[in-house]
Amino acid sequence: MTARRPGIRWWLIIRAVALAVALALLVCPVGPARAADEPRFSNAEPVLQEIAKQLQDQSLPEAERLGIVKILGDWKAAQVRAPLLATLDDTSPAMRAASARALGWEGNREAVTALRRRLEAPGEVAIVRAAALEALGVIGDASVRDAVLAAAQDQDPAVREAALYSVTFRALGDPADRVPLLRRIAEDRGLNLQTRSEAILSLGALKDTGAADLLMRLLEGEPRHPMPLPGPSPSQQELMLIRYRQTRDVRAWAAKSLGLIEARIAVPLLMKSAEDQGDFFLRLTSLESLVIFNATEALPVLVRRLEDPFPGARVVALEGLSKARDRSVVDKVLARLSDRATDVRAQAVRTLADLGDPRARPPLEALRKTELEADVQLALEAALARLAP
Repeated sequence: MTARRPGIRWWLIIRAVALAVALALLVCPVGPARAADEPRFSNAEPVLQEIAKQLQDQSLPEAERLGIVKILGDWKAAQVRAPLLATLDDTSPAMRAASARALGWEGNREAVTALRRRLEAPGEVAIVRAAALEALGVIGDASVRDAVLAAAQDQDPAVREAALYSVTFRALGDPADRVPLLRRIAEDRGLNLQTRSEAILSLGALKDTGAADLLMRLLEGEPRHPMPLPGPSPSQQELMLIRYRQTRDVRAWAAKSLGLIEARIAVPLLMKSAEDQGDFFLRLTSLESLVIFNATEALPVLVRRLEDPFPGARVVALEGLSKARDRSVVDKVLARLSDRATDVRAQAVRTLADLGDPRARPPLEALRKTELEADVQLALEAALARLAP
């Protein structure tokens, strides 16, 4: 018998993406950097002087000058500070914003005064104030933290978001008030959905049990953002779109964090969201949280989700049934031995072994004679070793 070559299990990519997204949402973009005044290349001064001179040339197209700002900003060294500071007073808001953002490198305290001046300048436009706040957050000078916190009350959502992000995820963050500020981000519908999702997941990671009511409100009351299941062989573009939607699925991240903080009071809501027909990612995170709780009342939901069109949800439902150890579901699990998804079949085998019902042995022995996938065969060997003849 010729072994069948396994195809790409797209749903595993989806589940892996979900994990990667979760990790990415939790990682602060702060790390060790080289000294701000350390030159990146020797003998670079003449080149920098020429670039700085071009930056001040008002006759150049704005797009070209913005490109120069980016080049200088990527340098992240004292040699580029002066021309960027000078451009903070440019007549173009786009140039002021770009220069403010370019000055945001760790330890660049010499730029703090000028950035604060832009932040507090009467009549300054929101994009410039937001860029100044972003830069101040990266620089991390505690002397401006009060000013940044004040901006977190701003009526403009872009300014508010930049301020809140700087005092939670950037260098101006303080453990003393991070949790209440994260809660504010999570419930502020004026902010970017990805920023809110990041805050929601952080509340879960920080085990903020006091956020249970907030997370339940988000799960129940946030606007629905449909996430339909892709086709059997999604393209790279489709997978990228899924990732984009995942990072912005506030309800799904709320469901996940309710599990992380072990808010058992949310079980009824999670049972409902685990069967949401319009959002397979929400179903997945809700099931994952229900598995954490191992709630008896959720057993019927787990059984129904064995028929979920998303293979990842079927795997998680089987994991939940393993944990429940209720032999009344053996027949339902046996049906998954013929599932079209390899990983569902493998988990079904493991679940049958966990349930320990000797009725499962004959079907498992029969499957061993026909199964072509190595992962399932390994699961069969382990399961049959556990089940009594």
